[in-house]
Amino acid sequence: MIANARTRTSSSMPGKIADGSDIGDTLRAMFEPGDPRFGEILDLASLATSGSLLDGQRPRWRQLVTQLLGSVQSEGGIAERRHHLRAPAELEVDILAPDEMASLATSTVGSGGLSIRIAEVIPLGTPIDLSIKIPQRKIPLLVTAQVVWSRPGELGAAFVDLFQNDRELLEGIAVKALLEGG
Repeated sequence: MIANARTRTSSSMPGKIADGSDIGDTLRAMFEPGDPRFGEILDLASLATSGSLLDGQRPRWRQLVTQLLGSVQSEGGIAERRHHLRAPAELEVDILAPDEMASLATSTVGSGGLSIRIAEVIPLGTPIDLSIKIPQRKIPLLVTAQVVWSRPGELGAAFVDLFQNDRELLEGIAVKALLEGG
């Protein structure tokens, strides 16, 4: 694996979106196309997904992502445990370990974790090595995660250790999915 940032971040265990409702319209209303933040966060998301976010842009990116996360949490109607932005997004993912399972798909993606469509139930706490195929990258993103919930048909995993650029890439994907619908 090629190291692509100086720092790593650790993740907290994310929870599920409380009511499962689509909050995209509300978020687009809060970051409307006429609002300077709308264009700014999408521009920064494009930089984040291409690995081009500069150190001087990171504080503003963090601020806007935090505002968007606050919008997500306030629209959920109840206190949300999540500390990372997450959005519906389908990416191809392979589980490399403990047992190899290829050509699975994500249902949600964020900088703190993801959910994967999978028939098997994997025990909580199981560490898994993932290869995530991201259209903006030539090589898959290799990450380690831990299963935080699992049921027939889907599991949720929290990233254990993530490089800063990889976290920003996944945040950028989530921002675009929430504000552009994909």
